[in-house]
Amino acid sequence: MCGIGGAWGEGAGGVVRRMAPWLMHRGHEGVGYAYQRGGGVAIGEPPDDTEAALVHTRYSTSGPYGAQLQPVVAKYRDLELALVFNGTVVNYKRLGVEAPAFDGEALAKALAREMWERGVEEGVVSLYSRIVGAVSLIALTPWGILAVRDPRGIRPLAYRHYHGGVAFASEDVAMGGGEEVPPGLAILYGKRLVMWKIPPGEGRLCALEYVYFAHHASTLGGMLVQDVRRALGEALAEGEDAAIDVVTYVPETARTAASAYAAKLGLPLVEAVVKSRYAGRIFITPPHARNPPDAFRVVEELVAGRSVAVVDDSLIRGTNIKTIVRLLRDAGARAVHVRIASPPVRWPCFFGMDFQTRRELAAYGRDVEGVRAYIGADTLRYLPIEAFRRVLGPACYACFTGEYPVEIDVQAAEAEAARG
Repeated sequence: MCGIGGAWGEGAGGVVRRMAPWLMHRGHEGVGYAYQRGGGVAIGEPPDDTEAALVHTRYSTSGPYGAQLQPVVAKYRDLELALVFNGTVVNYKRLGVEAPAFDGEALAKALAREMWERGVEEGVVSLYSRIVGAVSLIALTPWGILAVRDPRGIRPLAYRHYHGGVAFASEDVAMGGGEEVPPGLAILYGKRLVMWKIPPGEGRLCALEYVYFAHHASTLGGMLVQDVRRALGEALAEGEDAAIDVVTYVPETARTAASAYAAKLGLPLVEAVVKSRYAGRIFITPPHARNPPDAFRVVEELVAGRSVAVVDDSLIRGTNIKTIVRLLRDAGARAVHVRIASPPVRWPCFFGMDFQTRRELAAYGRDVEGVRAYIGADTLRYLPIEAFRRVLGPACYACFTGEYPVEIDVQAAEAEAARG
């Protein structure tokens, strides 16, 4: 998973630089740029007056942690391109590229080769027919800027026209508004303007985009993300039977769900758990840098002697919630009830999230009671999958259900996705 953006037209360099801060919730290991220079492309921060540019904010799901590996420049014969993408290519070692270091390198080199040998339209279709995983990409090519939305819509992409040019980004919030690119649509804009479809084109946006990953001010699948999170919180409140005094939440993405949950139950929402604004998003931080005890504090006056419900958007590894339960107890909470605004995550993701093995998941091999004991809470409730589906509608629920949108051998994919 990561954030991608690109622009073609007057002032494209400034456009993508302004996008970067609005994409860093999708990845903060590094920010990379590429831009058109002379007859080719260059890596580096683009000048304002360049006509075409790309930006990438990195959250690593392939290749080494802590390295800025995109944009990628690839050349095949006389065709040179620069590429950024959002997603994961599980079978990147089988795209016919010699000894690729990571999936982005294989993708860029294979795209250059396919477009040289087959032409732009047929080359893109040919490449996507071979990909196992999910890929939305933006590329600078000799003919213009190429943007392709993942054929199943698992990874998002949006566009917006601006004073004689066009911009693309993972989310419309990065551009100050825009429209979603439909699943499976490829767009070439520049010296040529053409659009074409890549089968199958069925929309299955990643459910975790709504739950956690996307910015709350973005629109995905025609729905404002914060409205979806509010509906999840209201659904989570249904059937609540614990004796709760106050509600708090894990900052920041769980706030909307927690607010709706508390309002539905007529309980006060308190800002009891606080997070350093400089800690970043711990879930997308490389493993060696995840340190929740340094990121969170609890306001003792708001929880001491009280029964506290703490709401989180999801429970994947359990890294944050274990720490927060302990901090709430240390602050004198009489009881800690954990409430999760999504179902248990029991299966790995091969489409752009960095949990590609079952063994790293808190709910793998544990029932709800086992997870409750693991995190140290008095009670634990998840949002049932049926209620989750009612709110989100058509989506990719693979990490919750094990039902992947493509046929996939989980054990083989786990082995192939493992870092060397």
